Parts: sequence; C-alpha cells; structure tokens
Amino acid sequence: MVAYLSDKQCVKSVLLFIILFSASFFYGGAQNTTTKGPEIGMDDGARVTVLGEDDQNIYFCAVDKDNFGKDDELFVIVYDKKSRSVVVEHEFDEDYGFSTAFMTDDKVVLVGRTFNKKSNRVEYFQYTFPVMNKKKGKIVPNVVYSVPAESKKYNLYRVLRSSDGQKLAYLTYLRPSNRSAEEYALDVMVCGVDGRVVAHTQKRIKGEFPNYVKGYLANDGTVFLEEHYYTDRKAEPRGTMIMFSRDVSFRFVTVTTDQQYKPMQMEEDIEGMYNMYAEILADQRLMAFGAAKNGVGMLVLDKTGEVAKYGVYEEKIPDLPEGVTYDFDYYNENSFAFTPYQILSLQDGRVLVLAHQHLYSLVSNGNSMRAYNDHKNLYLYLFDKELESLTFVTRPFGTQSAGDKHEDLPVAFEWDGETRLLFNGQVSNYTGGSKSKWKVLFPTKLSERCLVLGTLDDDLRFTPKIVRDPGPDVPFTTGEYFEQLLKVTDDAVYIINHRNSDNFIEEIRK
Repeated sequence: MVAYLSDKQCVKSVLLFIILFSASFFYGGAQNTTTKGPEIGMDDGARVTVLGEDDQNIYFCAVDKDNFGKDDELFVIVYDKKSRSVVVEHEFDEDYGFSTAFMTDDKVVLVGRTFNKKSNRVEYFQYTFPVMNKKKGKIVPNVVYSVPAESKKYNLYRVLRSSDGQKLAYLTYLRPSNRSAEEYALDVMVCGVDGRVVAHTQKRIKGEFPNYVKGYLANDGTVFLEEHYYTDRKAEPRGTMIMFSRDVSFRFVTVTTDQQYKPMQMEEDIEGMYNMYAEILADQRLMAFGAAKNGVGMLVLDKTGEVAKYGVYEEKIPDLPEGVTYDFDYYNENSFAFTPYQILSLQDGRVLVLAHQHLYSLVSNGNSMRAYNDHKNLYLYLFDKELESLTFVTRPFGTQSAGDKHEDLPVAFEWDGETRLLFNGQVSNYTGGSKSKWKVLFPTKLSERCLVLGTLDDDLRFTPKIVRDPGPDVPFTTGEYFEQLLKVTDDAVYIINHRNSDNFIEEIRK
C-alpha cells in the first residue's frame, strides 16, 4: 500500500509532524552487553551475506542499494572476533556490476552480471582475489557464462546463491525484440562454485513476460521462481490522502535438476492468497506464506515442483492486539497491508513465521518527497514439523522509519537454546506502567529508542530484555539504531548498528 500526500494535504494530515522533525533521529548509549564496534562502509538496507567464519574472523559481503532499489557498491569485510576490529575492507564500485560472492580457501570470488550492448548478450562474470590482501590490484573480471539476447531492453537477469554457499544459478529471462510477441525465453544455468555444471535448462514460454522475478536456489540445485505481474495503478481518495495501489498477480515455477520446467498449478484455495513471502526451509523445500480470503495461507513446493502442502487457516488477522490501542490514532483508525517478512526454520523442525501491517508513504513538502515506512502489530505463527498450525499470537508493535532503506522490524533467530526476537523498541513500552496504550516509536524521538532482545516460549509468550537503554542524557546526533543481524555464534550475536551517519559492527554477548 502506497500513500502520496500533497503539500496542502500534509498540513491537514495527522502526519504533519513527520515533515517538521524529519532531520533528527535517536542516539542511545551502549551498556555492557554491547560494544562500540568498528565502522564499516555499507549503507542501511544492504544485502548482507556471510561468506565464512573461522576461529579468528567472520568474512562477509554487503551489497548496497541505490535510490531505485538496484544493486550499488559491494563491500567485502573481514571482522576479527578477538580484537573486535575490521582488519580488511574492500569496496567495489557499482560500475563493476558485482552482486554476490563466495569463498574458496583463502580467496573471495565476486560474481556479477551485466548486459553487453556490443555483443547483445547477458554476461555473468567472476573476479577472484586473496581476501586478506590490503590492496585489490587491477580488477579484470572473467566472463564465465553468457546468453545471447533478442532484445537490448527489458531482459531480467539474476545471480542466485544456495544457502550452503556451494552452488550458483545464473537466471536469465529474455524478452523478444517484438514486444507484442506472446512468448519469451528462459535460461537457467546451475553450477557448483568450482564451475561444474549441475543443470542447464532452456525453455521458450508462451505467455506474458513477468514484471519482476525473485529466485531461490536450493542446495541440490533446484531453482524456485516467483514471478510477479503488474496491472495499472489505481487512485483512491482516503480522507486527506490519495492512495495509489497496484494489482499484483504471481505464480511460482520450479526448474528441477533434471531440467524440468514446472509452473505451479494454482489450486482454488491458493488463488485467493496475496502478499506472499517465501523462503527455502531447512529441508530445502520452498514455503510461501501470505494473506488469504478468510485468514492466512501457506503453500510448500518440493524439488519436483509439486505442491507438497497448501492450506488456508481461517484465523482472523486482528487489526489491533487484544486490549491494546496505540498512542498514535492513525494506527488505531486505519488498516495497513498484511505483510509476512520472515520464515525461520527452527532446529527441532518447527517453523516460525513473522508478519506485520505495513504502509509505505511518500510525503510531499512542495519541493521534494520523503519516504516513510509505518509498521503496525507483530503477527507470530508457529507450525510443527508437518507444518500444521500450533499457535498464533498478535503482539503490539508500532514503529516508523524514514527513508527507503532502513526498516524497523523485529528479527527472529535461535541462540543458546532459545528462540529470540531482536528489535528497536520504544523504551517506555518495556519499563513499567500500563501496556494497554502502546507507544509508537518515531524516528524523531531522540530519547525513546532502546534495543530489545527477548525470548519466545513454546506458546509464543514474549519475555523482553532491554540490552541498550538511551539513558538520561541524549546528545543531538543523526541517530542510533539496530540496523540488521549479521551472524549468531555460540558466544555472541553480531549486529550492524547505525550511529550518527555510519554503520558499525557490534556484539551482544551472554
């Protein structure tokens, strides 16, 4: 859901204070449970991938997003766990087109893709260098695979990486030069990181060319495709705002390791699902979860492309947690879009799903536009090993983040035998007093942001613990907040923390 506000409408809107205070954020002081760690070059919202770990170091890469959501700079970072310092950091300009990486022995291999206008081919390339080198030297990428194209525009191409880091997939959608043509080509090349071909599938497909594609690569080389198709935007007045929406349809396709192309047959119950979010489970099947006609729904695809499980759970999505209202009336009076955003496979075989209500707003002051993400409620769904529903909880959660890149959302993970939630919180919600009036955390409130690390029991009851408190004296800065999770080890939770205008590696220890 996207909202556009004119200057006059903003004056009348309950969101007026957003514009007035948009320059300031929160600064919090670290307690003993966290460390003031080393600065790194990545921006907020980067796509972070851990490449490896040993007794001394964590190796990871981070791909920034530009203002249009496309890949920007790529960083390769070596963090020394013992000295708590960054010993090596390499930055690669977006012009190189690198989008992911993997490690082999003591070397990092960067992987990228581009369209070569001279040869009219989609090209995938690699560049290898010793990870501990202080200087990169001359960067000369080596083309490892290319696909001839019919059209110079509107092709889609992606590099996918398996969760075990051992396989890559080069995914290429090729649009014909005649845009009115009713077919297109798909090329899927799956390789081991050693270059060995696992599977190569080429297919001409009758039908509409997708507007957007997400891909998922299983450890065995199975590729799951999530294709989105857009229709025209619709404008609808809502109070002092004009709401613009876009109808999105989707389908899932499986490309198997024996070169079978299998679009999912949409069952009648599945057809009513929307706002689907998907991840590969620990057993390497693909699970998608979203809203449905009478509640929520899930589907699971196996490596053959068959629907292994689907179902609609007639569990009402509450607009407010029971017995709770927000101190921001806009949250009480309006429903946002129900949006799942994390699927976590637990070590005992159960699956935890996190969702929230989301509103993306563009606010105009007459000369420029500013983006805001409003997040309302936290919906927790727990399933057993057979993906049968165990329990469901709606928790109060309200936060707003400024800009397109950072979003204030809880992240779930397992640590020290317990399921945890880590997030930025409004400190008064977790420090005594009545919780029936839940305070929304805004980016303008310097003294109210804390870092919460809590536990979830088997019934999804939440026990919070504040691990960073803002303290009584908060200097004026451009902000401090938890940006994203880096890695969880036996001894520590490594996080990316934003402070002032930069990001830092910090730790939460037992």
